[in-house]
Parts: sequence; structure tokens; C-alpha cells
Amino acid sequence: MQVRSPMQFALTVFAFTLLVITAAPRLRADTVVLKNGDRLTGTAVKLDGGKLTFKTAYADAIAIAWDQVTSLTTSQPLVLPTPKGKLNVTSIERSDAGLVVTTASGPATMDPATVTVLRSPADQEAYEASLHPGWAHAWAGAANVSLALTRGNSSTATFGAGLTAARATRTDKTSLYANTIYSKNANAVPSTSANSTGGGLRYDHNVNPRLFVFGSGDFISNALQDLDLRSILGGGFGWHASKTPKQTFDVMGGLVWTHENYAAFSTANPAPPPPQILTPATVNSFAALDVGEQYTRKIGAASLFTEQASLYPDLSTLSNFQLTFNSSFSTKLGKMFNWVTTFSDNYTSFPPAGTLDNDVVLTTGLGVTLSKR
Repeated sequence: MQVRSPMQFALTVFAFTLLVITAAPRLRADTVVLKNGDRLTGTAVKLDGGKLTFKTAYADAIAIAWDQVTSLTTSQPLVLPTPKGKLNVTSIERSDAGLVVTTASGPATMDPATVTVLRSPADQEAYEASLHPGWAHAWAGAANVSLALTRGNSSTATFGAGLTAARATRTDKTSLYANTIYSKNANAVPSTSANSTGGGLRYDHNVNPRLFVFGSGDFISNALQDLDLRSILGGGFGWHASKTPKQTFDVMGGLVWTHENYAAFSTANPAPPPPQILTPATVNSFAALDVGEQYTRKIGAASLFTEQASLYPDLSTLSNFQLTFNSSFSTKLGKMFNWVTTFSDNYTSFPPAGTLDNDVVLTTGLGVTLSKR
């Protein structure tokens, strides 16, 4: 019996270790064979939409038509969702009888029409979590704050802020907005030149892929119009006229209840005394139609535009109506910051005497991206 020296033994161990390290990636590699005889090794990422995403060490991920795949073998099981449950498969081979799927319990022949999705265990877990996300998750939006000051020959201060956020799942969507502006000029009478705040929310729940029901609430106050608070609450039905990954367009119709409080205010009287006339407080409550639309558009990879308009004709007097319009445009500046512009227009055809019928709020400035998955 030949006895090896310690040096020979160490060299043998080193050579064997090097061989294992070199061969390990190949042993762990997934393999896909195509109908034309091509054979690729790498990593199978997923199967979705009739395409098998496959990564190789020498090229970017490629999308392979699934009907051109003869066989797929994976080093780690992929999850195959089926109507009867999930299967962890390690290989799939196309045959005349169908697709032969290999699992831990052995091979089984399946109808090709039932094998449309393959995911990694982590992706499957994330997909299932997306079906029923917690209320605090799946939010995305942007917020911005702006401030302007002048001193010297003029003394002004202007503050503005805007917020848009939405939480969309596979079955519903919650969206909200808010904007405010306050401006003061110390050299003018009256000194306050703007003081308006508005906000609202809407909840949609899909009845089917096209039809949905919704409930909404909008709240507006405007000190210069002596409007303490206008509340517009209601709901109805909507239709997804367009719904793609890049844009959505919804049209809606329903009924709302409007309640608004106008504070008492004074107007000048040219014939004293008294020097002023006090206009009493006004309260309006009425039912109205709700006719509206909402549009969302992704522009490139970093920008998003949204707008929503609603018309509320008074059911008792259709010539009396209110109109709200809100829009925002945001562009990402890195992962955390963005530039946000919000625009709001609130119109009423029957304002109190001595006040204007239309108010516009525009805010723009550096903002923060809001996202919680």
C-alpha cells in the first residue's frame, strides 16, 4: 500500500476543492431546452403571460415563449399555482399527452392550459401578500410644502402645501388629496389675501374588471369667501373606461349630499350710520347629482400626472351647481425627493352676495415621496 506524503495529500484536497467550487455553479444551474434544440443554462426567474423569464451568466434576462420550451429543469423548486392548490415543481417536460410535472411526490401529467404561472417561493409569498395587504401598506403618493417671504419695501408671507396618495389593490382603491394656501400682505388692507384649505377621499371597490362602486367625501373651507366648511358626501357607480399599466381613466355617476356653512360678514354702507351692513350666516343643504371622471398617467419612469373633476348639479334647481377640479404632477428626484405641483379649482354658481364664485389654488415645490409596501 502506497503511503502519500502530507504534501501530496494537501495538494489532492486542494485540487478536489477547486473542482467542486468550479463545478458547483453548473450543478446548481437551471436548464431550459427549446423545440429547435437550443439548450440554455442559468436561472429560471418566472413564468407569466406566456413568457418564461430566464437569466444567464453571459446575458441579460431574456423572455422565452413558453410554447417553444420542450423542458425546464430547476435546481430549486418553483411554485406552480393550480385550482387545487400549490405545487413545488423541479422539472417540466412537454409530451404528446401534456406537460409532465415533477414534484416531491413524483411526476404527473397536466393540461398545458393549467400551467401558466411559475414563481419563486419568495415571489409567491409576495403575490399572496398583495392580495390582502394590511390597511397601512401599499400606499404611494407625494407631498410638498412651499414658503415665500419678502421684507423691505414689501412685507408678505405665503405658505402652501399639497398631498396626493393612493392605495390600490387587486379589488379596490383608496385615494386622497389635500391642499392649502395662506398668504398675508402686511402693507395691505385687508392683510390676508388667501386662506383656503381643501381635501377629500374616495374609495372604489370592483364589482367586475370594468364596473365598480364608490363612496367619496370632499371638504372645503375658504375664509375670504366666508365659507366655514362645505361637505360633499355621496357615492355611486363607476366604469373603468381605460385601465393599463401606464394609464387609467374612470367615469363616475351618483348622488351626493352637500352641506355648507357661510359665516356672517359685514359690507360697507355708503350712508352712515351705521357704517356697515351685517349679512347673516347662511346654511345650505341639498341633494345633487355627481358626474365626474378621474385620469392617471405615468410619464416615463419618474413622472406621474393625476386629475379628477366632479360636477354637482342641485337636484331642486339644476341651474345651481358646483364644480371641483384637482390635479397633481410629480417627478422623482432620486428615491426620496420629488418635485410636486398641485392645482385645485372650486367653483359655485350661487356664492353669497359680495363674494366671488371661483377659487384657484396652485402649489409647487420640493416634496417627499410617500411609499409603504
